[in-house]
Formats: sequence, structure tokens, C-alpha cells
Amino acid sequence: MQSEAGDRVVRVALAAGVRTGRVSATGDWRLYHSGGSATLVRGTGRGTWTVERRGGRLRVVSSSGTSATRDGPLIARSLDPRAFVTWNGRRYRGELVISPAAGSDGLLVLNRVELEDYLRGVVPLEIGDVTTAEEAALEAQAVAARSYAAVRLDDPDALARPYDVVATTTDQVYGGVDGETRLGDEAVAATTGQVITYAGRVVNAPYHSACGGSTAEAAEVWHAPGEPYLQRVSDRIPGTDHYYCEHSASFRWTRTFTRHELAAAIERYLPRYASVPADRLGRVRMVVADLPTPSGRVAGITVVTDHGRYHVRGNDARFVFRNTQGDILNSTSFFVESVVGADGRLASLTLRGAGNGHGVGMCQWGAIGRARAGQDYRTILATYYPGTVVRQAPAQARAPDTAVTRLARSVSR
Repeated sequence: MQSEAGDRVVRVALAAGVRTGRVSATGDWRLYHSGGSATLVRGTGRGTWTVERRGGRLRVVSSSGTSATRDGPLIARSLDPRAFVTWNGRRYRGELVISPAAGSDGLLVLNRVELEDYLRGVVPLEIGDVTTAEEAALEAQAVAARSYAAVRLDDPDALARPYDVVATTTDQVYGGVDGETRLGDEAVAATTGQVITYAGRVVNAPYHSACGGSTAEAAEVWHAPGEPYLQRVSDRIPGTDHYYCEHSASFRWTRTFTRHELAAAIERYLPRYASVPADRLGRVRMVVADLPTPSGRVAGITVVTDHGRYHVRGNDARFVFRNTQGDILNSTSFFVESVVGADGRLASLTLRGAGNGHGVGMCQWGAIGRARAGQDYRTILATYYPGTVVRQAPAQARAPDTAVTRLARSVSR
């Protein structure tokens, strides 16, 4: 890694375990092997090469059928600063590193890219389409995303991993060059190198789509020790009955399960989050919510069946009450309405809720609303992360490896 925050290189996992894929570039490029010292392919951007796993080695096949098998990793680099390397047709800055994935018979595909260029492919996809009137929200998103990446880069466990982040909601959604926008680029450039700090340390800065009226403390959602900068924050617009995030499509929502839909979801997903004896679940008779947390979220859910009572912690309930498409529940800010049939079993279950995501840290739709109201990105970040200061990243920005930091990395927004 480089010493300056803006020049640091992020290893982004684009794919892991896939059996094959196509590599190329939009201009002159090379595919190297033997640690980047030997050239395997000299490309001009007019064709693609297929890479596939063959045992512990990698086989490269041209569009004409010519092939070669080499030990990994293979490294794809563009020779033209105006061109980009591509994987399965998607364009990326930096270079691609293709190697056999450990523990599988597939490939591990990494994009090694400078941190600021990585953020260009993250910020627009994470916060969505915004206008010039909402640029402060984009800038707040850029600083939060940079802080998240900085914490990952300085994670003590980083040396044991072949990558720093993955390109999905497991970490931050990353689309490479194809995810970039003009406004997103401007937001990243306007905040170059800036991170969120608390007591002099860069902090992991969780964020979510919409809080529904109030953000949550970390302990409410992840049942871990809290952080002083992750407090409950009201999103109410002062002096009104409106909220900064109320323009979100998920500000208020409803999900209804028929008896059969509920039975299917409970049977499939409950055993992953509660101790359920094999073949002993039984028919669902009742779903009871725990008392709400201080921010109005459900602390837990109890599913009562013919054979027992099974408790699920709040955020885990989002992954149990999936719809027929497998989509998780928007948030844990909901209340339960049950309809019981003549047989004493649930005939239907309706969950009426607010917001989208875990609810901790910055509310993205709230940030957009605050930007519309004239707040700048520093004010937005200071609101959602109380007590923090935005500053240039130090050369070594190691964050404390707390329980809430680890959970925030692994829980879907």
C-alpha cells in the first residue's frame, strides 16, 4: 500500500468461485503471468480471451480457439492511460488479477485500483441518482464510503485476506467505470482524502437507505457494544411533522404473508437463526414482536408453532421474513398485524414498517433531504455521526477493531 491515502490501492473482489469469464480491454493491453514478468497475451481491444480453471492452473482461450495453460495469477493491464481493462464486458480502472480461488474449483478475480478511483465506482451506486441540488449528499456519501474503505485497508486481519472489499452490499456496491457519473466524480474530487474521525481515529461509518424517521444506536440492531458516534438521530424536519427521508419509496411499507407464504418462509429460513429441532417446527400459530427499542425498532420476534417457541433477534428477523422472491425485510422498524383462522392458526400476517436498511449511521435519503434544505456535507456527517470530525486521512488510519465495527462489515444495509 502507498503511504498517502489518496494513492492507496484497494483490492476489490469482483468474482469468487466462478468457473470462467472473459478478459479484455478498450485499447492496447497485456495479460501477464509469472508475477507480471512474462507476457501471455498482447491485446488491442478488438477481441476477448476466456479464462477458465483447469485443476490448479488457469487456461486462456482466444476467440480463434488458441489456448495456453499457466499457473496463476494472471494480471491484465492497459497500456493506454485512456483505456480500461474489462471483465465480462464491464470496464475497470487499474488492473485485473485472476487466480485460482482457494477452497473452490473456480476463479478469484480482483480489481486492484487506487482508492479515489474505487470511490468513483461506488458513490453513485450506493446513494442512487441525485441532482445538482443534492450534491452535498453525494459528498457526504463519498466521505463515508472512503472511511469505510480506509478501515478495511487498515484492518489487522487484512494480510490474511486475498482482497480488501467485495463489490457487493457485503461491503460497498462497486461498478467500476460503468458505475461512474459526472456528479459522483465531482463529489469524490471535492472531498479527496477526507475521512470521518472520532478521537483522532478513522471510524467505520455504517449507512443505510432510509431510517423512516429516526436512526438507531448500534446496540439496538447488532446487539454489540455501541460506539459514542453511533447515536439515535431524529430525521424530523424542525418545526414540522415531516422528515428529511420521507421522499424514499420505503419511508413507509407493508409486507403481507398468506398462511402458505409464511409457512414456506419460516420453514426455509427460521432454522438459520434459531435452534429448531429437525422435523419439529410444526404449523405456525402466532408471531409476537418484543417491546420496541428506543428508536422504535423490533428488538426480536417470537414464532410460536405447534411444537415450540422460537426467538429471533431483531435484525435477523429481516432475513427470516423474506417474500416469495427471497427479498429480506426492509427494516426492523415495524409492527405486527395477525389474522387468526377458525382452526387457531395464523391465516395471514402483515408487517407495517418504516425505512430501509439497518438504521445505523447515515440515512442516505435523509442526507438527500438535508442537502435539498441547504445543509453541506460536513453538517450532514456531523449530524448522523455525532462527535466526529471530517479531516484528511493520516498515512496510517487504523481504526479500533470493536465488535460493532466487525458487525457493521458483515450485516447487509
